[in-house]
Amino acid sequence: MDEPIRHFLANVGFNLSEIREYVIGDLYTGLMLQNGNIGVCANLDTIMDDDLMRGTMPNPDLPHHRVILNAWFNAKCNYTRVYNNEIDIFDSIDFRNEGKIVMVGYFESLYEKFMKSSIGLSVFDILKNDPVLESGSNFRREISAADTIILTGTTVFNNTFTDILAMTRKGSNIYLLGPSNILSGDMLRYRNVRIVFGSVFRPYDYSLIERIREGAGTRDFLDKLKKVYIASES
Repeated sequence: MDEPIRHFLANVGFNLSEIREYVIGDLYTGLMLQNGNIGVCANLDTIMDDDLMRGTMPNPDLPHHRVILNAWFNAKCNYTRVYNNEIDIFDSIDFRNEGKIVMVGYFESLYEKFMKSSIGLSVFDILKNDPVLESGSNFRREISAADTIILTGTTVFNNTFTDILAMTRKGSNIYLLGPSNILSGDMLRYRNVRIVFGSVFRPYDYSLIERIREGAGTRDFLDKLKKVYIASES
């Protein structure tokens, strides 16, 4: 399979006529479809432009196009199934039995849960500065030795996803985490990906769109999302 953005562009496509509303905030991009479904994607340090929303042909080589396309696929794919329960990653997996754990993308609140439970892990994040973070020079060594990897979904839009997966050893468990995740069974076809944790939103939630417009980050719209997941049968 090609990397996810190219894969979904080839298989799902991109159709401006299906988009009712879009917003590019300081931290997130959000799309609302005509049917009310909402998709989001973190911008991180991407310099954004809305030319794709003005008729430019999608180009998966352009970072700002990848952000918007990720939000589009999020809105298109995340509502094609019924989720029976809302679940948090730490409550659904017993990490005491998960061997050597590496977190790629510093999820502070999740890290605190690991510390309170006395479960050790290595954490990497190239965009943040914090004493808990490992040096990037150790990244390949730690990833290749890990039994379990908690991987931020933003690696999909920033095009590091397949490179990171290629570093993992056979049989390791990758758990994708974050509201930007595309909840499609195709994501479970990638190397070692076992569970994709993501989010869905209430249809036609214009208040969420406004929060993103005002510069909201993940913590600022936690009350707007439902934490859901898809899992590999294996």
